[in-house]
Amino acid sequence: MQNKIPIHSNELQASGIELLSFSELSDAPQIPHRDDHYMFMLQHAGTSVWAIDFKQYTLEHSSLCFVAPGQVHQYIESKNTGGWLIFVESELIPSEYRIMLDTFMHHHQIVCLAKDHSVFALADILSGFIEEDRTIFYQSILQSGTAALMGMLTSAFIPQHKGNIKAGSHKYQLVITFKELIKQHFREIKQVKDYAVQLNITPLYLNEIVKNVTGFAASYWIQKEILLEAQRLLFYTHMDVKEIAFVLGYEDHTYFSRFFKKNIGTTASTFRKNNHYLSNYYH
Repeated sequence: MQNKIPIHSNELQASGIELLSFSELSDAPQIPHRDDHYMFMLQHAGTSVWAIDFKQYTLEHSSLCFVAPGQVHQYIESKNTGGWLIFVESELIPSEYRIMLDTFMHHHQIVCLAKDHSVFALADILSGFIEEDRTIFYQSILQSGTAALMGMLTSAFIPQHKGNIKAGSHKYQLVITFKELIKQHFREIKQVKDYAVQLNITPLYLNEIVKNVTGFAASYWIQKEILLEAQRLLFYTHMDVKEIAFVLGYEDHTYFSRFFKKNIGTTASTFRKNNHYLSNYYH
């Protein structure tokens, strides 16, 4: 383990999207790391194993999984797999798609697909197009194809009974901005009222629209970001609890410890003891 979790940034080509065949995956497990972009594992055959934010996921047959920017992840192994790893910059994914993906993180991050799902054909077409020589319309076609693929990938995670979710309204945009502010400032800003001030709305109204769009109160998203980062640091580094509390913006480490235990159900030390870093996958 280490004191910092590696982050891979500025890895993608200028187009902002890359498709890698599963056949190009290395046989050796990766070092756990973060990316500054999204990754989708679109698998149509075989089995692959991944670790995402201290949880292990197994993709079997026709499956889809995603990793959001900032999530700590690690490829572990695969067998007889087919499909694509799709890497895409956040800016190329419309905000209404991103808020859906953020909502599904950690509780609906992998789905099974029909073998003949049209997303496989679209990914194949886009992969082939990227490899072709550029045409006069290359950039506009690439942008359109990327937007279509992202829409299809995101919609695959949305349960059928929620397929009528509406996006694009002023309220919806406020929620997107709120969640982006959390990612930027959760270490120093922890109160709903302080985010409401930045958005020029009341805390009551912020809670109302966040609950309406995401199904969870505004405070849930603030606490979720703090707790996720705390668990990542406990799992992937050897920083002690006092150091982690300080990094997360808590001057009183005992207060942080109580907050962690109340929400996770165990102490930070016990969480670390019971959740070992996946070093056994290294050869």
